[in-house]
Amino acid sequence: MRRLCLAALASFACADTSEPAADDADTTAAGSDDDGGSSTTGEAATVFFHEDVAPIFAAACNGCHREGGVAPFSLQDYDTAAMWAGSIRTAVAARTMPPFNVTADGSCNEFLDARWLTPDELDTIVAWVDQGTARGDAQLGVPAPPEPGVLGGQRQLALQTPADYQPINEDVAAAPADDYQCFLLDPGFEQDAFLVGFDVQPGNDRIVHHVLAFDVDPAATSLAGGRNDALLEQLDAQSPEPGWDCFNAAGDGVMVQGVPITWAPGTGATNFPAGTGIRLRAGHKLVVQMHYHLAGDDGSDQTAITLALADGVEREAHAALMDGFLATLLGTPAELPPGRTDASFEWSVRLRDIPNLGMGADVVEAELLGVLPHMHQRGRRMWIDLDRAAGPACGARIPQWDYDWQQAYYYEQPIPVSMEDRLHVRCEWDTTDSSEPVLPGLGTDAEMCLAGVYLVERG
Repeated sequence: MRRLCLAALASFACADTSEPAADDADTTAAGSDDDGGSSTTGEAATVFFHEDVAPIFAAACNGCHREGGVAPFSLQDYDTAAMWAGSIRTAVAARTMPPFNVTADGSCNEFLDARWLTPDELDTIVAWVDQGTARGDAQLGVPAPPEPGVLGGQRQLALQTPADYQPINEDVAAAPADDYQCFLLDPGFEQDAFLVGFDVQPGNDRIVHHVLAFDVDPAATSLAGGRNDALLEQLDAQSPEPGWDCFNAAGDGVMVQGVPITWAPGTGATNFPAGTGIRLRAGHKLVVQMHYHLAGDDGSDQTAITLALADGVEREAHAALMDGFLATLLGTPAELPPGRTDASFEWSVRLRDIPNLGMGADVVEAELLGVLPHMHQRGRRMWIDLDRAAGPACGARIPQWDYDWQQAYYYEQPIPVSMEDRLHVRCEWDTTDSSEPVLPGLGTDAEMCLAGVYLVERG
């Protein structure tokens, strides 16, 4: 049994994964019928843009699809919406828009702040397009889009990576290349604080693949011997650039206490479930691992990280990442066969054995408040399940993985678990772009099958 191999593979790939998943998960994606159309009989009522469709766009789409927004076009005016009507119909019928990777129709939990159209909303948009995109009463205008996500907490702390760091292609023979660089950030806590949310703003979103922030106790004994702070100083001094290379978590040999911040493209401002937060201890530091994926001379980066903090929370939470696929690199690496649309891998781990979870050995009962799925660009589908003594539970279904829209998903109702229960994860990939077996790896050109968990003690 492999446990807590903190020095290896970004410290989230090593635990007991010897027991396979008990059964195959349901692969049916919930949603509308094949063509997304309404099944009404007789003469259907006319659907109008301003009366019927614009309010749906405002609530579900215009946070991005607005003037100056991240989306490529605005849905705040009729003419633009009508011009894009065909694409809009296709996207909503396929449930690729609004972007929300997990199924949120109630068949596998309900999720907080789900960007998920109801069947009536979906049918309204489809009918509007099929009927010829009627304008309606232009005097009604368009409702205002929702305000951007706002961080909570009692206060906020802004941190930044060093200015104008230039990622380095460390393997000139590889194209594209990956640069893993760690930076030591000191929040300066003189007493414990609780992280209740965070926001990450890359300075160069063309190259930032992920951001992990590790909780490091400078006084703790490192895996290389000696104290963490001495090792961190040594790693920094050995690098001519700001920070240090850190393909392995916070750097070779650095002992980490947890991973309170996990960010990937598509993640916005994140607030943890109400009343919960992750303890950040006085005197501890954050080591931020920046993963840059380079396709050429893509410029420099300075990433901003904002911590939402509270002095206390009702229930202390614990978060950790685990990847049984990546863990095979510690022995004989698993291989995904090339040329397949359904290459798959599944793994299982006892909750108590997840690395860096930080739950005390005496904790027996807990609640799972959320999950974080992660694959790379070949990912197609993912299943997260719980094999519980109390009976199986569905954790999440991802019927259409979209690498560009990733986030943690928090439940409206927590899932009661025992620390002896097991987490089962199955991933499926499309490897038709490769003529060679696809291996696990942290680089974007390899693949991952990662699940993060967010737990609190029950009782």
